[in-house]
Amino acid sequence: MVYDLIVSQIHKIEGKRQLIVATHNPNIVVNGDADWITVLEYKNGQVRIHKQGNLMDQGIRDSICSIMEGGREAFEKLYKKITMKDQDA
Repeated sequence: MVYDLIVSQIHKIEGKRQLIVATHNPNIVVNGDADWITVLEYKNGQVRIHKQGNLMDQGIRDSICSIMEGGREAFEKLYKKITMKDQDA
């Protein structure tokens, strides 16, 4: 459902304009093949940047896996799908 409603629209639009998406759903980040990811944390009453980077960065992948439904297994499945798509292009 997330893919049909949101990610497919992101893929349609991304070639025409820059998108900035704020989400709590890591499936959108991974399925949307985000170019740049900022992981935030709430600490001592403030929101701070915890990590920044792309899906190639292990720290970013670890952060995504820690909150993604299905954890590392779900992430690996989606990440392999994306990298295979990039190789076919």
